[in-house]
Amino acid sequence: MQVACVLGSPRPGSNSSALAKRFCDSATTLGATVETFVLNKLAYRGCQACMVCKTKLDRCVLDDDLTAVLEAIRTAALVVLASPVY
Repeated sequence: MQVACVLGSPRPGSNSSALAKRFCDSATTLGATVETFVLNKLAYRGCQACMVCKTKLDRCVLDDDLTAVLEAIRTAALVVLASPVY
């Protein structure tokens, strides 16, 4: 089973990251393949409203660090999203 884990906290040792790590460690123990992404360490742009993903392609046309994240989410059987609430 493929698991994509997306961490939204800018703090490496945050509570949300710790909870996600615990979950992902358990999934790995059970045989899952986990790919984790820390959004704060990636370089990416927001949506440019070009509509290529809606009209010509089935993915975002921008080629940045978020491309790997979006592909992992697309192919994953399970997606873990962990983000703090401030």
